[in-house]
Amino acid sequence: MSDSLLQITVEHGPVLPADVKASLEQIYDAVPTVTCACDRLGQCCELTDEEAADDWATMYPLYAVEYLNIVDHVRENFSKEEQERLLSFDEERPLRCPFLTKVGGCSIHPVRPLACRTYGVISQEGVIETRDRLEGEVPAIWLRHFVKNESCTVCPHTEIEESEKVDDHAECMATFSYDRRLLDLEKSFDGLDDDRRDLLIKASGKYRISRWTWGGFNTLWRKPISWLKSNLVGILDRAALAE
Repeated sequence: MSDSLLQITVEHGPVLPADVKASLEQIYDAVPTVTCACDRLGQCCELTDEEAADDWATMYPLYAVEYLNIVDHVRENFSKEEQERLLSFDEERPLRCPFLTKVGGCSIHPVRPLACRTYGVISQEGVIETRDRLEGEVPAIWLRHFVKNESCTVCPHTEIEESEKVDDHAECMATFSYDRRLLDLEKSFDGLDDDRRDLLIKASGKYRISRWTWGGFNTLWRKPISWLKSNLVGILDRAALAE
């Protein structure tokens, strides 16, 4: 097995195949476009010490195809120094998202993952209306998870620009349609090479990790094989957000 870092450098072609990227963009296009009118941009992308102690997450898990999409964007648009900083980032639960700029903006906004795109889109009233509208049509446990998850991400500073998409979007969230489509994409391509997949299977019994944070996926993709052979079991045992 090779002991080098996985080849994620600007000199190589895209990691994510064009057809997979197109399918990913179709999923993203269903999410209503919003504008943040917050008086302190980026506060939802970092945690206080107290929030961290309560097991809040500022960098929510993203799907493997989303990770690879962001990798391509970083390689195409960032300096080599910034590439190395971002692709070497290995914290699973950082206090501050590594893509958050000094002024509170998102440095990867065009390719931000689903969790960021859907944050604050549905109002509390919309959450309850969607639950009531779908009750009896959608498994009750799905609706309970939907209400719990979306009620935690309601944001009064979100301004909806595509209101015509909101009802369909809410239904996609309540039925986990986005998630199921992303999981289907990963069945066709998750980008993991054979050596690392073998180590993953030995360490966890899993063929793939469907969702993890940016730092988690960087660990799996970027650490030398020799390091992973000695440390992957411990990393996965301690991981709180690997699925």
